[in-house]
Amino acid sequence: MRSLPVQPAADHPSARTKAARILFSPAEPTLPAHRAVLVEARTVTGERHHLQALVGALREQAKDRSGQLGEVHFFDQGDRMRVVNLWRSPADLRSFVEETHREVLAYRAAVGGFPTVERALWWSTAGTAVTAAEAEERAGQLRARGPGPRAFTLGSPVPAPA
Repeated sequence: MRSLPVQPAADHPSARTKAARILFSPAEPTLPAHRAVLVEARTVTGERHHLQALVGALREQAKDRSGQLGEVHFFDQGDRMRVVNLWRSPADLRSFVEETHREVLAYRAAVGGFPTVERALWWSTAGTAVTAAEAEERAGQLRARGPGPRAFTLGSPVPAPA
């Protein structure tokens, strides 16, 4: 993994106090190049100290999932972290979310509240690069326009392209 300095988002509170880091870990899915893969851009915001432990635990558990094809980006701003993963299917991602509820409850017990989780999903093709800028753009599109073919949620899924 390599670390690259980036400019933090100007509207985020930590942007004025500390530089952000993006860590890249290349994902190499073992799928045919034409197969659709689900891209998940998950941003978790919360109390900095406990958030690192929560996101670390979630990242480790994702690595052990057969439906997770790889992590392609990790963005850390202390109290705001984004992880971009590739998944085989929405069912695989949903199973991961349900099975990691214990970690979210542990965070709540330690902090007294839940972290804020924003998840944007979209379909891509195996072997196609997913950039951090694309993840930010799709999450912004979901916030501004709601779910659609370019960005959706687990609660409002879009079928994989044929």
